[in-house]
Amino acid sequence: MHKLLNVRILLIMLAFASMIFSSYTLSAQSVSGKIIDSRTKAPIPFATVTIPSINTIAAKTGTSANEKGEFTIVINSTLPLELEFSRVGFLRKRVLITRFQDDLVVEMVEDFTQLDDVTVTSEKVTVEELRAPIDIQKIDLKTIQYTPSFNFYDAIGNLKGVDLTTQSTIINNVNARGFNSNSNPRFRQFIDGIDTQAPGLSFSLGNIVGPSSLDIESIRVIPGPSTSFYGPSAFNGILDMQTKSPFDFQGFSFSAKGATAAIEDTNKDFISFANNTGEISARYAYAYKDKIGVKVSGTFFRGVDFRARNYDNKGTGFRFEQVHDNQNQGVDGINVYGDDRPIIMVLPKNNVNPGALDTAFYLTRTGYREENIVNYDARNYKFNAEIAYKIAPETEFSLTAQYGIADAMITGVDRIALRDFEITQYKAELESPRFLIRAYTTQQNSGNTYNAGALGEALVQAGKPNAQWFQRYRTGYTNTLGGRRGIEIARIRAESLTPGLHPGRLDPESAEFDSTRTAILNNANFSDGVRIKDESSLSHLDIRYSFKESQEFFKDLFLGGSYRFYDPESNGTVFVDSAANDITNYEYGVYLEGVKEIDDKTDLTVSLRYDQNENFDPKLNQRISVVRNYKNDHYFRASFSRGFRFPNVREQFQNQNLGDVFLVGGLPEVTENYGLIGNAFSQSALLAYNDRVFEAVNVNNERYTQAQTQFLDIVRDDIVTTADFDGLEPERITTIEFGYRSLVQQRRIFEVTVYRNYYQNFIGNRRLVLPRTSPSIDLQRAIDQGNNPATSDLIFVADNSESDIVTQGVELLYDITGLSGINFSVNATFSNIIQDANDPIVPGFNTAPFKWNVTLGHRRMSRNLGGSFTWRSRSAFDWQSPFADGRVEGFSTFDIQLTYRLPELDSQIRIGGNNVYNIDQFNTFGGPEINAFYYISFTFDPFQKN
Repeated sequence: MHKLLNVRILLIMLAFASMIFSSYTLSAQSVSGKIIDSRTKAPIPFATVTIPSINTIAAKTGTSANEKGEFTIVINSTLPLELEFSRVGFLRKRVLITRFQDDLVVEMVEDFTQLDDVTVTSEKVTVEELRAPIDIQKIDLKTIQYTPSFNFYDAIGNLKGVDLTTQSTIINNVNARGFNSNSNPRFRQFIDGIDTQAPGLSFSLGNIVGPSSLDIESIRVIPGPSTSFYGPSAFNGILDMQTKSPFDFQGFSFSAKGATAAIEDTNKDFISFANNTGEISARYAYAYKDKIGVKVSGTFFRGVDFRARNYDNKGTGFRFEQVHDNQNQGVDGINVYGDDRPIIMVLPKNNVNPGALDTAFYLTRTGYREENIVNYDARNYKFNAEIAYKIAPETEFSLTAQYGIADAMITGVDRIALRDFEITQYKAELESPRFLIRAYTTQQNSGNTYNAGALGEALVQAGKPNAQWFQRYRTGYTNTLGGRRGIEIARIRAESLTPGLHPGRLDPESAEFDSTRTAILNNANFSDGVRIKDESSLSHLDIRYSFKESQEFFKDLFLGGSYRFYDPESNGTVFVDSAANDITNYEYGVYLEGVKEIDDKTDLTVSLRYDQNENFDPKLNQRISVVRNYKNDHYFRASFSRGFRFPNVREQFQNQNLGDVFLVGGLPEVTENYGLIGNAFSQSALLAYNDRVFEAVNVNNERYTQAQTQFLDIVRDDIVTTADFDGLEPERITTIEFGYRSLVQQRRIFEVTVYRNYYQNFIGNRRLVLPRTSPSIDLQRAIDQGNNPATSDLIFVADNSESDIVTQGVELLYDITGLSGINFSVNATFSNIIQDANDPIVPGFNTAPFKWNVTLGHRRMSRNLGGSFTWRSRSAFDWQSPFADGRVEGFSTFDIQLTYRLPELDSQIRIGGNNVYNIDQFNTFGGPEINAFYYISFTFDPFQKN
């Protein structure tokens, strides 16, 4: 039934698209001419010609010159109007057109041409960007070129209000305005309109399938809710990357990079030549008679990954206690796996005295460090191809294919080793100034990916199963005099060989360990949670039509719609899918957005969007914003918006065994499989109960059995009820935002943004313990089982918060380009969260309350030498996630780059370093340690004008 409905919806939307296309006719006149260099009078090939007055956030109207600098642009509006001419390496120029003509000559001035010791600088921001109803931050080609970083993605982390989460040397996740995470389901990333999320993971893996810096034209970040235009998942913002057109950027370009990371403890102060990284990228584009454009590009990356080696203790005792001893038997290392779930061990303090008092403590197994069970080789091969055909000067049809394969370590719900992980994307698009039809599909193949945490647990169990290990521990203690010496002997005996049954703890340096690890990873049975099988896919359709020319009331008026279909495929290893239960999910939406010019200084923008997901009631998103120009250079804006986010496929259907915990989606058909109502209680209640019992036994010298009965109400009051699971609901956000932006003398930008968000039904994790015995039948027995991983399960269920959550923030930016060519930029961000402390849902705000970014650069320190540096600082903050909770300490990092231009070769050589002081830093709790990265690169690119 669902698939039949999907077909009907798709047919309706395609029919709508056909009507749009068939109703569009080209009844326009044109302007033709030639673009030349003002100094040499030589033609400027492939310059871009646009009509700024009808450019929008969603589309750019224009064409490009050919290799002789000749152009023709079709104009569908009345004259007079301005044409804007742009080309990398030249200043933008606007020309007022008062008549249709074919002999226009436009002279452009080269960027950074020295005139009487004064440097001419290009326009920092357009009037359209200043007057935009939302906060848009843009990174252009020059900024990307001079960003002091091996990876151009780091330039995004220098923007105000942005969190850049480093997962790996090749994977960075972007977020804005709070609720940062390793997956960031509330922030969407696009490449030429394609959502880059991996369908089964429900989040984007950075740029593993995206373009290299050779093919990037611009990057835009729009922080805050953008649901009315970009769909219900654009809760915290969007990242939109645009690649270079084969018509505008033709020819061959090439880059080669080499880097080394200071990641070894024995060599942390400078370069370690044992940890080399290399990347080669190439791009070629060609246009035939300005009608057919073709481009291909590829990147080959191989190197070493950042290590996750935080071995601090997150269990009982002090964080510096990394090894079990007689003072602490409950050590649980952060990046140590197999020691996660403790049991409570109750023993007599002294075996000699039959009447000796009890001692009660947490007891964990001895796990394996991450570095013992994974390798840190990193790899990313990716290929992109596009063919485009210009049906008319402003109407283009294109086909695009993207493929990426990666090996990397990431932190998701656990530490995950991506191995042979593939993403493939295909897109077909038809676009003109009046309409857009875009269809694309994304396929994910997990390859040989595995869960490092579950692998550590499996290796521990291969040495000796829990039941035998804990029993041998108790026996070992009983056969001694007890006390601290008895505890030491008990662990030694528990981890020793059991003849004919168990090998005992496997030495990570032994051949037996290696063979066991290999056997576990090669096991075709995915039920133990180690190997991850995920071949999910999504299909998407976008349609948009502009009524700008067919009505006069609105300055801009758009009608659009989208349809998306998810097909999760994991054979029951990640989702509740199986041969007998093929799950799918679809959603669709329509939206209307209009911009009304109240007067020549005031714009009013209104957006309305309707969305439907097959598992939830339909939702309506609204946005209204006002932009007011004051004295030409000052722009004030205010907006009010309401948006919804449907739970993603993981939050709906997940059913994943991580070894020590089960992650479960919030749909009733998923939670009902576990029988939680009346049979489970919260993990926080169990921990609170244990704290009180330990205090009674170890401090007040009470018997353990006596202490147990005193605090049963703590758990009894927290048994799961029907009211706790009344159905997973979409999140809702209400946002009030005020902004100010000014541009003075085309050189100085000042921006202030103030916002406040109100969240309802926030989706987080409800952390539950499910014992074998129902607490409704025998509470004491259920508690005892809950404290033993062999007789209970720890289950994290996607659920809604009970109370509202409020976040607020202030973002500041000051950016100036001096007449000498120096550019200085500083931005600061403050953000925080307000939540009811008694709410059982873990919100995971995971954002530093204070962030600072400082950038200083000079592109012409001498004729061919430029340089730049950035300083980033983050204050400490708390991190909460299904993988680990803890404190992320504040840090500051310093990046630097020198660029030497070789104009005669159209080339550049860059030398630089990231985190050059090699200051230990983490931007997630339990994630990788970000080390110093020193690099050198050579780039041949005729479009990087010198």
